[in-house]
Amino acid sequence: VQYGGKITDSLDVRLFRIYAEEWLTEKTCEEDYTYNPSEPIFKIPNDFQYQVPSFTEHSYFRKYIETFPEIDSPEIFGLHPNADLTFRVKEANSLFETLGETQPKGGGNDGGISREDTVYDKAT
Repeated sequence: VQYGGKITDSLDVRLFRIYAEEWLTEKTCEEDYTYNPSEPIFKIPNDFQYQVPSFTEHSYFRKYIETFPEIDSPEIFGLHPNADLTFRVKEANSLFETLGETQPKGGGNDGGISREDTVYDKAT
């Protein structure tokens, strides 16, 4: 469900069933239904309400989608806000690891590859 929509093992099946039981029901199409938690731990940006709109025109759906927060709160997906923090820490660590890999490994300028050449090689 979250990883490209592929169900490849029993854990994926379990996750999909749980999501379907909670989010793919008739109640989610009711006018006042929202995916927002009743008491969020952190404020949802601009107090955005995650709802299924009842528009009939494609253009209205597009306008609605454009109002979504740039970064969704993990609480919308039933996760604690720390899930977002954990994700961002892992992303930052990965970035720094990649940057470290672009640095030359040798010392001195004894005819080795320059830092710029190393970055260029990795980028192309």
